[in-house]
Amino acid sequence: MADLWTDRFFPKDFSEFIGNQDIVERLRNWGEKWEAGNPQKPLLLFGAPGTGKTCLAVLIAQYFGWQIFELNASDARTKDIIERVAGAASQGSSFSGKKRLILLDEVDGLQGNSDRGGVAAINKVIKQSKNPVLLTANEVYGNQKMTAFRSSCDLIQFRKINYLSIAKRLRELLEKEKLEFDPEAVKLLAQNSAGDFRSTLIDLQTISLSDPITKEAVESLGYRERQQDVFKTMGQILKGNSVKEIRQSRFKSDLDSRMLFNWIEENIPRHFTEGEDTANAFERLSRADIFNGRIRRRQHYGFLRYSSELMTSGVSLSRKHEYSGWIQYQFPSLLRKLGSSKGLRNLRKELGQKVGLLTHSSSRAFQAYDLPFLQVVFSKKDKAIALSAALDLSEPEIAFLCKTKPTTKKVKTIFEKAQGLRQKDFLERRGKSQPLEEKDLKAIEESPKEEPVQEEKPGENQTRLF
Repeated sequence: MADLWTDRFFPKDFSEFIGNQDIVERLRNWGEKWEAGNPQKPLLLFGAPGTGKTCLAVLIAQYFGWQIFELNASDARTKDIIERVAGAASQGSSFSGKKRLILLDEVDGLQGNSDRGGVAAINKVIKQSKNPVLLTANEVYGNQKMTAFRSSCDLIQFRKINYLSIAKRLRELLEKEKLEFDPEAVKLLAQNSAGDFRSTLIDLQTISLSDPITKEAVESLGYRERQQDVFKTMGQILKGNSVKEIRQSRFKSDLDSRMLFNWIEENIPRHFTEGEDTANAFERLSRADIFNGRIRRRQHYGFLRYSSELMTSGVSLSRKHEYSGWIQYQFPSLLRKLGSSKGLRNLRKELGQKVGLLTHSSSRAFQAYDLPFLQVVFSKKDKAIALSAALDLSEPEIAFLCKTKPTTKKVKTIFEKAQGLRQKDFLERRGKSQPLEEKDLKAIEESPKEEPVQEEKPGENQTRLF
């Protein structure tokens, strides 16, 4: 009993893997194409915890004899570490000459501070890897960081394992361990698992210490609370019929308050088809947003209890009609637009800081008032060259002001001529008419250094006013 059952009973091959059998075959075909020299798009395996994502990745590596390289949530996953370690592993083969499987586990758990730059580095590995790459995540739609991965990978969703399959496997393991058990107790444990086989196996090992395994022992564990995916949460909130029911759905979700607000805002028009219900729902949501504004301004987080109830129970219970059937909920379009325009917004900010420093104005003021006029000025080529030289603008910054792409001939011409003006100005300041030759550079290097300037004593050489 010293070792964990999750390790002792780890599947030895595909026949011992339970649930999601269609995915097993799909990953095997994916691996065979890699073995045949046909590189495939990276796969992002996502689904509830305990459904076998990491387990199947390990089995795939064992099946093809690939060396597995893994970075998970317990490892530091900064830009430097990923590029230096995972990036190097993704380029070459193992000592045996076989491929490596690059497994990036729980990528939705990347943290802003400790894993700074990790998302960009992983995307770089994905695009440049010469070895098969697998990513795993619990949630891909409720996390803004996952937007980049969704476009770079093929998504495969792991469904929760049926409780009957879990119960059958548990009975096999108990018989193998020669432990007495009540079949109804095992069935109850499987029903309480919510499709999470790994945690159920840990629970079974815990109660196996009190032989035999009975229903009373299972009931003493209580029901294991598990987080829900965002689509199920949205359906339960918008179709809920009581505050208690809606509140429980909110608590089971791993979405933070602001992200949940964005999801509800996006999907109110999709769920409520009656105009009056839509108007009432947005009215409750706007009241919740008023409290969110007060929280930000006053830093009074006690208002969160009002905004949370208004945006969930308030929105749902404001309806006068019932809505049934399947509804296709969508990821918040606002977050999608912000994600796709992040580079452009950073460029505006950097341009504002550069120009604002020279014009003695703030970056925000430049973007709000001066930027539109500067873009009009850049429609004149001669003015664009002069200003690009004066402001030392890069090609992307010139392209932004010209409202075109950095690769166009117009941008490259302006940039080259601007650099020529800057070089000419530099040479004129040195009193030269031609670029510095090698002998000039050598003379500058060999010239004696200037003596340090002696600091003046207070009052010395100072004009007296009285």
